[in-house]
Amino acid sequence: MDLSKIISITGKSGLYRVVAQGRQALIAESLTDKKRMPVHSSVRVSTLDEISMYTKGDDVLLSGVMEKMHAIEKGKLSVDPKGDVETLYDKLGEALPDYDRERIYSSDVRKFFMWYQMLLDAGLFEEEKKKGASKKGEVKEEKEEKEGKKPKPAAKGSAVKKAAVKKGASPKGGGASKAKAKPMHKGAQRGS
Repeated sequence: MDLSKIISITGKSGLYRVVAQGRQALIAESLTDKKRMPVHSSVRVSTLDEISMYTKGDDVLLSGVMEKMHAIEKGKLSVDPKGDVETLYDKLGEALPDYDRERIYSSDVRKFFMWYQMLLDAGLFEEEKKKGASKKGEVKEEKEEKEGKKPKPAAKGSAVKKAAVKKGASPKGGGASKAKAKPMHKGAQRGS
């Protein structure tokens, strides 16, 4: 799951999608109400792609935990992010069995489930499914083309055009182009 365009802004609740990047600010769109706002470089921003969760071994990326949770929950959320903390820890344990209870605070677990709910409501998991399905179709077409089952249609005169382009683009002589030296006028020289 690609969460590189989804950000959390310090001091603002909710998640935002990066829409554009200007010279001095990012333009972010809220996932909940679709309002856009500038995010200046002085504001601390974290992409969800960079966040990981503590385990007893190596840390696990948040995107991987979100995908596992989506597979377990089957596209829904069965717990309330503002509900009982022990229930939230138990549900997190289903997706991430070896999480470190001492280093993952109750506020972190609540935030995880609130973010998961926002991503569900925004339809981000469905977008990923569509992208995955289209990529699988592209890979299948490429395999068929390589095997010769589905030849690419050639445009008329395309070989002639390619040859003409190649001929005009090749450098003359030894292959390396040299800059021509221009004679300098006496008045343009320094010290005269």
